[in-house]
Amino acid sequence: MKDQDLFIKELIQLFPSLEEELLDEDHRDSITFQMGRFKRFIQQAIAKNDGDKFDAMVVFLTKNLPLVDKRVQNAIYLSFLGKLDLSVNPHLKKRLGQDLGEAYTDIENYNNSPRNNRGAE
Repeated sequence: MKDQDLFIKELIQLFPSLEEELLDEDHRDSITFQMGRFKRFIQQAIAKNDGDKFDAMVVFLTKNLPLVDKRVQNAIYLSFLGKLDLSVNPHLKKRLGQDLGEAYTDIENYNNSPRNNRGAE
């Protein structure tokens, strides 16, 4: 089972430009922060239609999701996948693959369900 430290180390090996922010001393213990930063990084790739970077993320997450502990899995789903906006380049959704694609759709459906869209009462 991979812990947060090993997962982040491998993520930095894949995307070295994330190192400074992911290992920032104020946030390195927060997988939620780290996944939020990774989300912004991939969101920029989506906006630029950078399929190579997007595909590298898909391969990395698909390979690692079954190997990481539950805390890291939850952060990947909630702080990364649940916040990703593919509306700018919707064709990329097909490139998520089966597992990530289903999870993305499930989270999207949950977030858009009427019970979660109540106005201020």
